[in-house]
Amino acid sequence: MRRIQVGIVKDMGQGFRALSAVMRRRHVGRHGSAGAAADNVGGYTHGFGELMGGGGSDWAQTAFGEYYPRSAIVYAAIKVRQDAIARLPLRVMRRLPASRTRGPGDDSVNARAAGEPVGAEHPLQRLLDSPNPFWSRSDLWRATETYLSLWGAAFWGLERDENGGIVEIWPLRPDKMRLIPDERRFIKGFVYMGAGGALVPYLPEDVVWMRYFNPLDEYAGLSPIAPLRQSADMGMDALRANRKLLQNDSTPGIIIEMEGIPTDAEVRDFYARWESRFQGVEKTRRPALLSPGMKASNLGFSPRDMEYIESLRWSLEDVTRVFGVPKVMVGDLENTTFSNFSTARRLFWEDTIAAQLEFYREALQQHLLPHFGGDTLTVQFDLSGVEALKESEENKAKRRRIYVQAGIMTIDEVRRDMNLPPLGS
Repeated sequence: MRRIQVGIVKDMGQGFRALSAVMRRRHVGRHGSAGAAADNVGGYTHGFGELMGGGGSDWAQTAFGEYYPRSAIVYAAIKVRQDAIARLPLRVMRRLPASRTRGPGDDSVNARAAGEPVGAEHPLQRLLDSPNPFWSRSDLWRATETYLSLWGAAFWGLERDENGGIVEIWPLRPDKMRLIPDERRFIKGFVYMGAGGALVPYLPEDVVWMRYFNPLDEYAGLSPIAPLRQSADMGMDALRANRKLLQNDSTPGIIIEMEGIPTDAEVRDFYARWESRFQGVEKTRRPALLSPGMKASNLGFSPRDMEYIESLRWSLEDVTRVFGVPKVMVGDLENTTFSNFSTARRLFWEDTIAAQLEFYREALQQHLLPHFGGDTLTVQFDLSGVEALKESEENKAKRRRIYVQAGIMTIDEVRRDMNLPPLGS
């Protein structure tokens, strides 16, 4: 049974058929849910523009995505977040009995996902390590974090083999995804606009749907761009205005006053001598000697110049505040010391990234893991390689040593908590 594709382009030739699975839906066309998806949501695809985009079309505007390449501050803040998420290995763990899953003082992110690693050959671990032939693990997480940061929602399309097993994950652009609500089941399905405008239906179970809470729309994620849009616009407007000012400005940097009215020859002679002595990088800041009756005045920053600087500062503060990124991590090194830089990095990981990792863990637990064993598996982001958290790791090592010495934990319990095999195994 072939997957029904709805679109104005019926045949793009051999080249189109060689495109990636997400655009052709090659795998899902071979299992039972393929026809069901077409029957379930195919009838809606004729009116793609009228469906709910990422929840509601107002919340999934393509314009939100345009802030990423246009705003340096938005780009920098999102890149810090995506780099942090993408560097972390994601481990699939087999759950242990509750009495063995955590010890006193364990870190919440790791403790909730405690268990034994399933190994690199487990189908889910292979899938997360290599989502599809064209995207690496880090590529998948960079795209996911970026989509959430821009649109407040992220979608993974799950591709299946002929037996119905999930074999590929494809990140899908939220501004090209439409939701079909259902009165009884909340979501009837999804429709994605693929290559050439082809519309591809998905069943709910073939999509991992992640979204930020939106108090104004139960179907849409709330884009972080929405509350900071004016601030980001203000920063970009200030840059554009300053660029035009620099291109067209004729304001001198210094004014020379003198008694009387000089002749044209005197003016030309003065400019020639002044430029010969001070023009060029190697002559910067050389002392000047003015003739009697002359007075030099530096214009400095005008109130308008100060408004430009303040606009950039306000924009920077709002963007970094919304994304939970310390200003020092996007290049604002004013008043920065090694101590407060290290503190900022640690707080970024402990507050911003830890919360985001838990958000991802719960989303995968609900939408992906049930396809691979349900309650017997869980996932855990490995934080052991994060330098900013090394101090916390050292404190935990001291605490574990105290617990072992006091008889609260055994050595094997400590090793299990560190994802190490028991002694003698």
